[in-house]
Amino acid sequence: MQTIYTLTLLLFCTLTFAQTDRAINKIRKAVEQINKDTGYTTKTLDNEQFLEHMTDGGGKLTGYFKNGKLVKIVEWVGFSFCVNISEYYLKDNKLIFAYTQGSQFSYVDSLAGFDYDKLALTMECRYYFENGKMIKSILNGSTMCSGKPSDSWAKQYQDECLRYLKLLKAK
Repeated sequence: MQTIYTLTLLLFCTLTFAQTDRAINKIRKAVEQINKDTGYTTKTLDNEQFLEHMTDGGGKLTGYFKNGKLVKIVEWVGFSFCVNISEYYLKDNKLIFAYTQGSQFSYVDSLAGFDYDKLALTMECRYYFENGKMIKSILNGSTMCSGKPSDSWAKQYQDECLRYLKLLKAK
């Protein structure tokens, strides 16, 4: 009996991982296709049109539309010592993938300040979504602005994407 239970559990786990891998591959192909396409209509919002809290470096939100449907959103937000760029990929108005790069300006002791000509990538986050749920995340690094990424950020990405979708469609 124990052997049957163990084999059933192993089979279930294997099938679950295989389904997740197939979903991730499907998402990657969709993202690749969106990035390859060049025939988009764009709408852009400046920082005061989309940021709930102004930053010292400002911000910009760009929506990419194909045949009237929003398929990609790029958010650029600047801080005094960091820059975050987030990309949201949509299918049928639902978030399927979110990617963020966090970069920091180098601090120069001799200047007692930041070198705004040198920006170093210090954080990358990838979140994969299926049917409104995060199915996988890949999180690396951190920034002074955002800290260390976590799976709990997935909900924030979903909420922001929905808000940005409404703002960009209304423009």
